[in-house]
Amino acid sequence: MDNFIFFLTSGLCIGAVYALIALGYTLVYGIIKLINFAHGEFYMVGAYAGFGIYLVLPSGTPAIFAIPLIIISSGIAGIIIAVLTEQIAYKPIRKSGRLAALLTAIGVSFLLQNLASFINKANPLQYSSDKVGSIGEICQRSVSIGGGGIKIIQFVYIPVTLALTLILWYIVMKTNFGRAMRAVSQDPDAAALMGINIDSVIRKTFLLGGLMAGIAGALIGFHSVIEPMMGFMPGLKAFIAAVVGGIGSIPGAVLGGLIIGIVENMVLFCNVPSGYKDVAAFVVLILVLLVRPQGILGRNTREKV
Repeated sequence: MDNFIFFLTSGLCIGAVYALIALGYTLVYGIIKLINFAHGEFYMVGAYAGFGIYLVLPSGTPAIFAIPLIIISSGIAGIIIAVLTEQIAYKPIRKSGRLAALLTAIGVSFLLQNLASFINKANPLQYSSDKVGSIGEICQRSVSIGGGGIKIIQFVYIPVTLALTLILWYIVMKTNFGRAMRAVSQDPDAAALMGINIDSVIRKTFLLGGLMAGIAGALIGFHSVIEPMMGFMPGLKAFIAAVVGGIGSIPGAVLGGLIIGIVENMVLFCNVPSGYKDVAAFVVLILVLLVRPQGILGRNTREKV
């Protein structure tokens, strides 16, 4: 029973990160029906940006100030790379069909991975934990839960994800920009006729998605190795989470992320070799698509042809 509590808690924590990344997928897909496979790399850029801020901070900066600064900086980096990607790579081919957009997204993903490898020489980075009170040392501290150790920083994941989800929900449902987003999602042509600036809505949607991914990168980077390929598997699992929950649905993205996080940790609880835990996400995806193709909280929609 103790081990079950440990794996459940660990699953909820990592699931919150998947949910944060999945929100970006679901936002972009909801507006322009694009699966942005470069989104995992926005997460990676956020982690690198946060580490860069850590390197330039004066020695002895209190963690209570440094950690929020790193998180904010990572979010800004996620915004910058997301908006640049949309403007440079996606906007020119917006009317070229979904296949062109999909191939472009994959190309951008590989480009960002290799660019990070070139700049950093593929050397893994990690916050130093050799000094008591340092950011790395604080983030590596763990508490015992159910017979296992969970790092203290991981308990930040859930409240951060919850807070950002509520803010995002408020933006989408209660603001003029949110109403414009929903109008563009339902019928972009009619929205344009009503005077809505489609380009501005799409750009701001990427901005929000990049913010979520960048912050997720900072959170994971605090206690994990930062390297160019770190965004691939979490990005893929977050995409699966968005589909499982119902892509285009904000609550669905959060639910899907938590489900994927819990399931892959339950695989470890059942003493299945850790190498198979990544397979669990794909099994969940297949089962959900067989039973409910639109996702758990998704809605059936008819496409215009």
